[in-house]
Amino acid sequence: MAVEKFDYLEAQTDALELLEEFGAAGEIWREVPGSGPIYDPGDPTIQKTPCTAAILAIELKDVDGTLVKSTDKTAYVAARLAIEPTTTDRLQFNGKSYTIIKVAPLQPAATVVYHKLFVRS
Repeated sequence: MAVEKFDYLEAQTDALELLEEFGAAGEIWREVPGSGPIYDPGDPTIQKTPCTAAILAIELKDVDGTLVKSTDKTAYVAARLAIEPTTTDRLQFNGKSYTIIKVAPLQPAATVVYHKLFVRS
């Protein structure tokens, strides 16, 4: 009897549907260097990437006391993004700006199901 493979794309779609139903629209802001020459690139610009997210209280098991603190929040972000979030980006959500402290995508195989971000306001 053959073992059926788990469909991670379906799990990604399910996560997106849940975030669309219970979350809200947000943006990931990334500072991009100016487009001038290396010796004078000019002012940086902000690349705004739309996302669907939900922000919840942090779970105690995720608090390490140094990088992740008990006052931080957990942001669940749908995986279908034009970029991969990093700790140099900021999450804009419900009129607030959040610093991304840690990025922990749920990616048990080649497909990212959703991005779990630890954020601080």
